[in-house]
Amino acid sequence: MEDIPLGSLPLDNEQHERLAQGYFETANKKIAGERAGYTDKSNAWRAIHREDVQARIKFLQDERAEELGLDAYYVLKNLKSIADRCMQGEPVTDRDGAPVFVQGSDGEYAALYKFDAPGATKAVELIGKHIGMFKDKLEITGANGKDLMPPTFNIIGVKPNGDRE
Repeated sequence: MEDIPLGSLPLDNEQHERLAQGYFETANKKIAGERAGYTDKSNAWRAIHREDVQARIKFLQDERAEELGLDAYYVLKNLKSIADRCMQGEPVTDRDGAPVFVQGSDGEYAALYKFDAPGATKAVELIGKHIGMFKDKLEITGANGKDLMPPTFNIIGVKPNGDRE
C-alpha cells in the first residue's frame, strides 16, 4: 500500500479545512479564522495550531512552491541578483532619459548616481538568515544534543590566617 503524504488529503473537519485553505490563500490567521466561520478568535487560534491543520497548510504551500518551481536555490539566486543590482550605482536621469550632472566641490561636473541601500541591505540580510549567520536565540546543548550538566563547585573554606579547613 502506498503511503499518503501527510496533509495531502482534505481535513475531515470542514471548518478546519476552510481554516487551512484560508490561511494558505491569505497568510493571515485572523482573516482565515473569519473565512472559516470562527466567531471566537481563541478557538480559531487553537484550531490553526493543531497538528493536522499545520500539516495541511504545509502540504498546500509545498505543492504551490513545486508547481511554481520555487526552492531555496531559486530564492537565494534571486536574492543575490537583487543584492548585486542594488549595490550597483545607477545613473540618475531626467524625464527625457538624459543623465543628470552635479558640480563637485572642485568645480568639475560629474554624472549623478544613486545606490539602493535599503534593497541591498534587505537582500543580504535574508541571505544571511537563510544560511544561519544570525541567531535570534542561541541554544546550547551538551554531547549528542543532551542537556548540559549544571556546574558543580567544591568550596574550600579558608581561615583568616590562610590555613585551609
